[in-house]
Amino acid sequence: MKINLLILFLLCAFLFVDRNVFGQSFCGNTGKFLVTPSEGCAPLTVNITNQMVNAENVTYAYDFNKNSTSPPEEKDRSFELSHVYDLPGTYTILQYGSIKDVAGFSLCKDVIVKENRAPKAELMTCNNGRARLTIISDSISQAYNAIEINWGDGSSQSVSIKNNGALFYDHQYATGGNFPAITVQGKYATGICTQGLKTTLTKETAPQSLAKIRIRSVEMLPSGDAKILYDGMEGIATEIWIDKGDGQFVTTGKGGQSDGAQAATITGLNPQQIYRFKLSSKNFCENLIDSPVVSSMVVKEGAVSLDEIISVSWEHYPNTDNLLQYQLKRDGVVIFSSLDQLSYLDTDVKCGTTYQYEIVAIIENDVRSYSTPFSIAPKSAAPETITTASVTVKDEKTITTQVALSGEGLTSSYDLIVERATLGSQDFQQISQPDNQSLLFDDVDVNTSENAYCYRFTYENACNLRSPAFSAPVCSILLQNRITDVHWNADSPFTAGVASYNLIQMNDAGTVQDEIPKQLATSHMLDIESQSAFSFQVKAQSNDGNMESYSNVLSLRRNPIVLIPDAFTPNGDAHNERFEVKAYFVSTFSMSVFTRWGEVVFQTENSAESWDGNIKNEKAPGGYYLYKIEITDATGQQISKNGSFLLIR
Repeated sequence: MKINLLILFLLCAFLFVDRNVFGQSFCGNTGKFLVTPSEGCAPLTVNITNQMVNAENVTYAYDFNKNSTSPPEEKDRSFELSHVYDLPGTYTILQYGSIKDVAGFSLCKDVIVKENRAPKAELMTCNNGRARLTIISDSISQAYNAIEINWGDGSSQSVSIKNNGALFYDHQYATGGNFPAITVQGKYATGICTQGLKTTLTKETAPQSLAKIRIRSVEMLPSGDAKILYDGMEGIATEIWIDKGDGQFVTTGKGGQSDGAQAATITGLNPQQIYRFKLSSKNFCENLIDSPVVSSMVVKEGAVSLDEIISVSWEHYPNTDNLLQYQLKRDGVVIFSSLDQLSYLDTDVKCGTTYQYEIVAIIENDVRSYSTPFSIAPKSAAPETITTASVTVKDEKTITTQVALSGEGLTSSYDLIVERATLGSQDFQQISQPDNQSLLFDDVDVNTSENAYCYRFTYENACNLRSPAFSAPVCSILLQNRITDVHWNADSPFTAGVASYNLIQMNDAGTVQDEIPKQLATSHMLDIESQSAFSFQVKAQSNDGNMESYSNVLSLRRNPIVLIPDAFTPNGDAHNERFEVKAYFVSTFSMSVFTRWGEVVFQTENSAESWDGNIKNEKAPGGYYLYKIEITDATGQQISKNGSFLLIR
């Protein structure tokens, strides 16, 4: 760290003192060093000999920009006196440092590194002894003054890539199909580095296919034109062939024999029909080679069943072995992709806007097939009247309504309008907020323990079109109990009439235990002796099957109820003849009746039994008697009741 700081200090001092000596460039002329060699083939190793006397902190930069007015970055500085250049080019070596008590110095020298890599080439051979050598025109081959081809049979030729536009060279061997090794080498006209490395090609290394020639994309246009992009090869005659649907390929007369990306347009086609395309090329050996087939794509304008929803579907790609995925574009942006799905519902559309769709088949090796784009706007229709709805009493202050929508006119945004009136009234008032977006609505401004309420609905879509009428009203049901039975309001919750009522019976946990059909009855007797579930709800179904109404949930108490009369008259008039105690929701029951002096005159453990007012088959005298009742409730708790009653004669 101290050495680096010292170097930086000396360098700054050098720049401050001698900047005017060097002008605007950091390269000066006060340094002195020898570089050997100063020219050669890559990879080139150069060695530095420092010739500055009494120099301190001599530093080198081996790839310096001689026009720079700033010193090299720290990562580019070196104290090494040897360096290897792997790639060709002209490099500048900067020497800089300082002399004690004198001044700083710097000097730049150039090193020329020439290309030495072997030129790239491809070989094609035929069984009749013909060979074609293609030299790749790139920075390597263009660095040489000439390329020397040694055909291996005693003949050779020298070609210039810079001056000769033809990159392929043919040769005929007298030995038929026996091919010697062919070498390709770059040559320089003068200089230390006069030649580069060799590329050796044999029949075994020669590619025998035209895999490079292939279709890159097929695009169907609304005009009925098909735009074909493909890769060609220099000197290879290539034609575009088409299958118009009968399984037979015929030539289009379009093609060429140029290298690289090519384009052709096939006219007079039906943009809504699938076509198959391939390239047929005649190779150097006069053999026809076909490229892989690429099919066009067709997007079908699907039925728009709902407003603000556009259905798009397309034909399955005929050549699916190398298919990677389908992409659906809307206005040039991919909104959906899938390997096997052939349709898509686009819900992100709005009324009054026209959208353009296009399907793209993505095929391996970066091949594309584009369908003809088509434009469509979401249609607009008035929503239908709501015919399916339900009303459910949620608690004492809440009723939940729910509707189901169908038919045309439905949009992704809407206003579901909910109106309410008390059962028996026609004064409906809107209770939903503007732009209500929920089909499930909670009405929290009700008293379900005292009243039943009616609701009706209408729908306004995003295109400001409304249902022609409100739905038929759906009313809640008020369920009440009278100890021995439950009953509900007899007014129909539907204008279409009730098909049936069902009584839903639940346990304490709210789990449905039974659903009892009640037909059109509006009450249900309870089996209070053995009843084990004490929560009920009434469900009503309309005659047309589209409307439902659920009452409030009625939970009966489990607390025991004991009804004890305070008098009875066993006088034979068939009214109030017995001392009869009614006990509900009890597990065990025991009752004793006493005279005022404590004599037991009646005893039972059955709540259904009662005292007839007789003592040992004789009429008991009128007056007050005492009772003691002991019961056990459903939780096992024991309860005692004591009191008196009057026997009247």
